[in-house]
Amino acid sequence: MQIRTLAGRVSGWFARSHVMNESLQVDEPLAAPKTAFVLLGGGARGAAQAGALTVLLEAGLRPDIIIGISAGSWNGSYLAMDPTPERAAILEGLWIATTSQEILGPRRWIMAVNAVANRASLYGSAGMRRMAERQLQGRTFADVTVPLHIVATDLATGEARYFSSGPLLPAVLASSSVPGVFPPVLLEGSVLVDGGITEWEGCQKAVELGATRIVLVACGGVTAVASRLESFRSILVRSMEVSNRSGFARTVMALRGLGVEVLPVFPELTVGNMLDFDHAPTLIHAGRAAARRALADWERADAERTAANVVAKGQVAGVTPLRATAS
Repeated sequence: MQIRTLAGRVSGWFARSHVMNESLQVDEPLAAPKTAFVLLGGGARGAAQAGALTVLLEAGLRPDIIIGISAGSWNGSYLAMDPTPERAAILEGLWIATTSQEILGPRRWIMAVNAVANRASLYGSAGMRRMAERQLQGRTFADVTVPLHIVATDLATGEARYFSSGPLLPAVLASSSVPGVFPPVLLEGSVLVDGGITEWEGCQKAVELGATRIVLVACGGVTAVASRLESFRSILVRSMEVSNRSGFARTVMALRGLGVEVLPVFPELTVGNMLDFDHAPTLIHAGRAAARRALADWERADAERTAANVVAKGQVAGVTPLRATAS
């Protein structure tokens, strides 16, 4: 499916409620949906999310709100300045330019030393901070053009901590400080870690802010059937992948249960893990493919809902409706 054809169709989705009202002679027009982009976490797999966002923006989707969680806080804070396909393409380039050595440091053995020394994290935050400083360039929440909310977790209380004002840097660092991997961020007397721990609260925040449509973009996972599950590491990694995908599916179901329209995007990956920043081009390609599939599925579901609504309204009015066709 070509993105050029999707752009027109997405515009049609936004106008669908008004068209339906005119065809059914409803006096009061329906309000346009308020769209939130909820960007979930995934470490280095944030590159896949960046690829998905490029396709979604090219297709004509525009956020009214952005909720950034963990890796999603990096992508969200960058796009909130100007949520356009052009800026999303630049974001892809930033992920491609990022390496594992830059984030984790040149001495991988330091991880073992920190573990034996019982320190707060396996890696330091210097590399992540340098990357954030380069990407954010001292910006604040006042600089964004789309309302942005970044989610971290207060480790002491176990509750979500929301950032929507002040400098972006500490919010992004706190939201992406994976417990045990990167050190917590100490801010205003709180010990803050990765927002992915309280991910659902980020989704609830979008609903509280009035979102009626949520574009839920994950960083994805390796979904292919595992061939060998013999070592401790392979079993642990595979278990995390299964939990990741299952958690995403539950979130989609929960949001729909609240009456929210959801466009779920979950990139299916073949390589890489949360700390492997050296596969960005492959991840970006996977993210783009996932967004195209999600848009196609959403279009089919929207056409089916529209047809069902026309039939239902016609039956209530006691008339035979025109045959509904997909645009």
